[in-house]
Amino acid sequence: MPIQGFVRLRKHQFGRQQVFGTKVAATRAYPHTGTPSADLAWTGREVDAGSRDPVAAPYRAAPDLTAGLDSNSLTYNDLVKLHSGFFGGGVEPTGGGTAQTWAFAPASETVDTPDVYTYEFGDDVLTDWEQYGDGIIESFTITGPEGLGALTSTENGRFGSYSNTGSTDAPVDGTVPTPGLSVAIDDTIIYLKDIAIYIADDPDDLAAGQIVDALHTFEFSGEQEVDQKRFANGDQSFDIDAYGPGARSLTLTCTYAKTADTVGLGSESDHWTSDEAVNRYIRIVATSKVLAQTPSTFYTWTLTMPMRYYTREHGEIGGNTTIILEAHAFFDAYEFDGVLESTIVNTLTAAELGEAGS
Repeated sequence: MPIQGFVRLRKHQFGRQQVFGTKVAATRAYPHTGTPSADLAWTGREVDAGSRDPVAAPYRAAPDLTAGLDSNSLTYNDLVKLHSGFFGGGVEPTGGGTAQTWAFAPASETVDTPDVYTYEFGDDVLTDWEQYGDGIIESFTITGPEGLGALTSTENGRFGSYSNTGSTDAPVDGTVPTPGLSVAIDDTIIYLKDIAIYIADDPDDLAAGQIVDALHTFEFSGEQEVDQKRFANGDQSFDIDAYGPGARSLTLTCTYAKTADTVGLGSESDHWTSDEAVNRYIRIVATSKVLAQTPSTFYTWTLTMPMRYYTREHGEIGGNTTIILEAHAFFDAYEFDGVLESTIVNTLTAAELGEAGS
């Protein structure tokens, strides 16, 4: 008999919730690696008990429930959960055919309602599947690698509740794992070879602002402060009752070859050395060769942000020197009316992500 508990049989299943505090059945299995971490905050009691060694039993405190998950080949369909879990807003797709368009434009002067997720994790030991509720993404990084290969991603999730199929006091809701979910191994992957970058002084000029023969790699990352709210409601639970989103930062770090666009007078490096911050409008466009809908709708991802440069570093790739420019997004109320626009055309339906709440 083989020993149960095979690493290769782990699965990560998510479903977007309609209501905070109400877990749902998972709607999609994701090709992640990594594991969640449930710290139930067992705390030793400080008491004088006439013993050098502990006597009093520990007590529980508010738990710390997180998950650091990786994707080594990010797909257009899986990109939606990353956006939804970080930006929130209850975005639903448009499109009457197989192609679905997801448009994210997060608010800056108000707070979008967080999209929260139920997460199921486990392996072949069905008596040890974990169920986490009210999950959001606190930070993420999307990387376009040297060599123009598949984009990768990391995401760090925060959860509001924990349960386990083998727990008496913390039983799961519903049937866990949700049956019938398989990772979509044939989903279309986002490749750096399919990406172009555009930079302009004005968002209206982006279409003519492509930077050619320069971009080697990039990292797009986001981080947000999230205050965990717990109220004494007599529900005998440590579960989070709400999130209080705080400051948010979005960063784009690009490694460039030295060309007229990236170094010299009038270049992006020149803007970095300016006595005053120079507004830049940066767009990344990924266009796949794969059709999301016949005859001519391809999988795409278009990311646009108003940005300002903060750092410049030296690098090297092969026998050539490079520059590394780090830009931070900012809220532009005038030229751009926002901080980010990200539009994904894929085949993921609202039902597969999980229907948003009202």
